[in-house]
Amino acid sequence: MSVRRVALAIALMSLVAAPAYAGDDQGAPTYYDSGVAKTPYMGWNTYYGLGAPTEKDVRGVADFLVSSGMRDVGYKIVWIDGGWTAPAPRDAEGNLVEDPAKFPGGLPKLVKDLHAKGLKAGIYTDAGPSDGKNCAVGSGGGYYEKDAKRFADWKFDAVKVDFLCGIFANLKPAQAFTDFSKALAKAGRPMILNICNPVTGEWGVPHEPDQTADISYTFGPLVGDSWRTSTDIAFGTPYEGIWRDVLRNMDRNAAHPESNGPGHYNDPDYLIPMRKTQQGTYELNEEESTSQFVMWAQMSSPLIVGSDPRTLPPSMVNTLKNPEILAVNQDPLAIQGVRVASTGDTDVYSKVLSRKGERSVVLLNRRDVPAEMTVNFAQAGLKGNVSVRDLRARADRGTTTDKYTVTVPPHGTAMLKLRGTDLVPGEAVGSDATASPAIARVGDEALVFSRSTGGELKMLRNGQWSSLGKAIQGQPAVRTVGSDVEVTVRGNDNRAWQRTLHNGRWGSWKSLGGKLTDAPSVSADGTIVARGEDGKVWLHKGTWTSLGAPGDAPIYGRPSVAGGQVAVRTAADDVWVRPVSGGQWTSLGGVISGSPTMVEFQDRIYLFARAGDYTLWQINSSAGVWGGWFNRPEFPSNSLIGAVGATAGADGSAWTVVRGPDNRVYRQKL
Repeated sequence: MSVRRVALAIALMSLVAAPAYAGDDQGAPTYYDSGVAKTPYMGWNTYYGLGAPTEKDVRGVADFLVSSGMRDVGYKIVWIDGGWTAPAPRDAEGNLVEDPAKFPGGLPKLVKDLHAKGLKAGIYTDAGPSDGKNCAVGSGGGYYEKDAKRFADWKFDAVKVDFLCGIFANLKPAQAFTDFSKALAKAGRPMILNICNPVTGEWGVPHEPDQTADISYTFGPLVGDSWRTSTDIAFGTPYEGIWRDVLRNMDRNAAHPESNGPGHYNDPDYLIPMRKTQQGTYELNEEESTSQFVMWAQMSSPLIVGSDPRTLPPSMVNTLKNPEILAVNQDPLAIQGVRVASTGDTDVYSKVLSRKGERSVVLLNRRDVPAEMTVNFAQAGLKGNVSVRDLRARADRGTTTDKYTVTVPPHGTAMLKLRGTDLVPGEAVGSDATASPAIARVGDEALVFSRSTGGELKMLRNGQWSSLGKAIQGQPAVRTVGSDVEVTVRGNDNRAWQRTLHNGRWGSWKSLGGKLTDAPSVSADGTIVARGEDGKVWLHKGTWTSLGAPGDAPIYGRPSVAGGQVAVRTAADDVWVRPVSGGQWTSLGGVISGSPTMVEFQDRIYLFARAGDYTLWQINSSAGVWGGWFNRPEFPSNSLIGAVGATAGADGSAWTVVRGPDNRVYRQKL
């Protein structure tokens, strides 16, 4: 079975919530939310620092987290990894039992004591059945609900579910983790679910494409608080040269920033600062360890320390406690920082913060020698006077324009907070938008449609906004027929509604029926498509009929229709198209973070979509043949929210409108 089909088959569709921040994709389901990890969770795990854990060592580290102040800045989870179970891991009733030699006081007492210290407790299992050799403990073989209930009864706050026995049992991770998530939901206690499938090509074990870590983003956001994006970052025994593996995990984690958000996080594995090798050297030196911490913070990743914190020098502990770096990681938007510039051995990452006009920017030097690096403010989505603060040094660096340059040490980082004015191309024509806007062209005149703060549809014409008297959900769809303008929307009753401007006067709203779960789209010939209750594409031409979906599985967001083609976003965040009249779905690839928008002009179709890094990309079809994707440089990262509104210009251009990060409506000509 293909990766795409497995990923799509488990997609759990529901109504799209009202957008709230610059990273909102306006084209995805309601993501998983345990309610206990609104920002990336923080703590410490036994695996890399202790190996097989003991009660004595766990208590010792817990005491250090308190005495060092690490608990007070957020490192609260004490996570017991594999090796905690007894040699016979289950009793006669099938209950998991701890090893009495390692945990003589018992896990319930240990958890109670951790809670008394203001800490939280995490535990470990595997999605596969215990086989006595490939995993320390397994919940497969029918124990998901029993084990989840056991962890809840012991008052654990977090569960890590591995896939070591899972891969050797040839399980499908999408299904296994979905099933465990359902079991956890029945356990009677909210707990963080850390999905840990570390299977990659490096493992050298037989596996199929739908069993690897790099597809976890297609189902992880729907079933867990976090999901691993690569293999283990280290081994139990520290080794020299691990910097390359830190970069490997970081780069793989950067592949799908669009799947990250409040309550659901890409997980590149644990922080491993300054572990000593058998040669007495540091596995990562202090600068490299700081770079890992900075990059994990910038990517809104969980911050779980894997080293034994008792062995760290005070300066490293102080770095891990840096409140300004932690504030970036814990920003409530949880937008993952994205790469906005690269030379191959130097990178610039930008992350939108919750305060208007603020960005966190990291300059990463992969080289073995110092590098002079520059951030261009436009690439970070800012303009005007920009104030610069050095977050590592916790010092202001003044105010400047255009760019800022700094020397970055080998394998090092500079981390800056920039504050300026959001950069969005085009002319600002309105404010207080709560969904992506739409645009219609009547001759040389542009009419803009937008959803107001109160949810009402409004129209801009001749410089004036007016209400069209309808509460709507999502983006409106418009087309012109001569001098007439027809607008189609999803009402609050989830039906499609339509109204026409004829001879300068608006007619009455007319119900088209349907059971929509996202906004509709309309082509120049009046064809309407929308996502139905089943999450698939439905077509309206007098009556509603199903067009299905790629892999016959639910899509994300609203479909788009133009030039006889329908385009959709799938759970794999790529674009698929098919003819309205029938035929097979075809992949156009891409990595997108909003619903696609198509515009037809003669025998051409322009397709626009916001990419995974929140820039705008385009792909064109000419005479029925699709070309390749290309970037629209006018739109820096996070300069638009959701989907583009577009219509054809008279000269083959596209007239477009977008909602900016400031919730204003901006108009462009592309």
